[in-house]
Amino acid sequence: MRGFVWILLAGVVLLAACNDDMSMEAYSNRGAEHDKSVLDANAEKLDDQLYQLSRTDFAILSHAMSERLSDEATGNVQFLKAVVNIGQLMYQNESEDCYFEELMKLTFDKDYYCSVLEKEGCGEWQWNGTTASFEKLKEHETDVIFKFPASENLEGDTAVLTISDMLFYNGSFPQKGDALEDGTVLEQALQKLHFNIKIKDELILASNVNASFSDDGFFEIVAMSFNPQPFNLSGELGVEDESGYWTLGFNHGDDAIFSSHLDMVFDKGNNDMPVTSIVNNFTLEEVMVYTEAKTGQLYNELVRLSALDPDSRAYAEDLASALNEFALMKLKYQSDNSLIANVEALAEPSGEGDAWEVDLVFEFSDGSLESSEKYFKNYLVEFKMELEQLIADFRGKFGF
Repeated sequence: MRGFVWILLAGVVLLAACNDDMSMEAYSNRGAEHDKSVLDANAEKLDDQLYQLSRTDFAILSHAMSERLSDEATGNVQFLKAVVNIGQLMYQNESEDCYFEELMKLTFDKDYYCSVLEKEGCGEWQWNGTTASFEKLKEHETDVIFKFPASENLEGDTAVLTISDMLFYNGSFPQKGDALEDGTVLEQALQKLHFNIKIKDELILASNVNASFSDDGFFEIVAMSFNPQPFNLSGELGVEDESGYWTLGFNHGDDAIFSSHLDMVFDKGNNDMPVTSIVNNFTLEEVMVYTEAKTGQLYNELVRLSALDPDSRAYAEDLASALNEFALMKLKYQSDNSLIANVEALAEPSGEGDAWEVDLVFEFSDGSLESSEKYFKNYLVEFKMELEQLIADFRGKFGF
């Protein structure tokens, strides 16, 4: 719970420049015990959905294959390994941010992976259990295909990963011509990609990446979907004029588990206060977390704090002070917008040596106080897609 941005992107309510009426907003009439039971139920459902995700066919085959793939995988096998690594994390049920950090990293690293794929060309590769490596069987006109065991049993069913619909952007872009550590030179950026995994013709994973570019070669929109059946995880980053947005979604079939939409407004000419507005809506079942910060002061405080040791007492105390001074934090019901709890940031020892951290304390209608960790563990307060990195993505990849 160290970074303000982890809290922000998790949907903790930031409402700067609020008036007295809003600060005195009435609580829901459902009662504190009912409100707490709703938070408990929502958190339990999220835990259950993440457990079910860990038992999908994709997660199970990834666990089996991750044991076979070397950490030093080279060539086009690196793409398969990146996908399998995400499935292995799902199998272990060890994500603190519902896998969005790993998925967005795969999305933004796609230019590298696909430069490698293009370098080796299309074709079909088969896993050889004797040599513990992939061997190329034949050429293919349009696709890259990997065939490998779908379970720990080498003689069992075969999984087929097919990479198709690769479309490249050949214009100028900021990283064009860069040479990576392995000598790969980025000559083009990926505009479109689809891949899926099937076992006996049954779809167990489908994923799409789509991007559009400005005349200057910067991204305008990058959209990603990653669907380990029957789940769907999706994310999108985009810009228009001097605003940007970021959306996240986690669904089980038609059932929305949670969704988040964040909007930011930038002032390109203001280096002192580049972020002028942040608005975020985060929904988890019945609970809505609303974010609004119509000031750049929060971002400036984040920049200042980035120079401090994030485990230090000074960092935790200054971060908590900045949150409480520049933000009003709330949890609400989605149905009627009524208040569940006010939230205050509190600096405290983490219990690990001399380290300190920032906790978020919920204040309910009966005056009782509870740590946010009781209800949300790390899923909501430790989203690893930090705002600093998000701003960097908009600046470096989207031209801000």
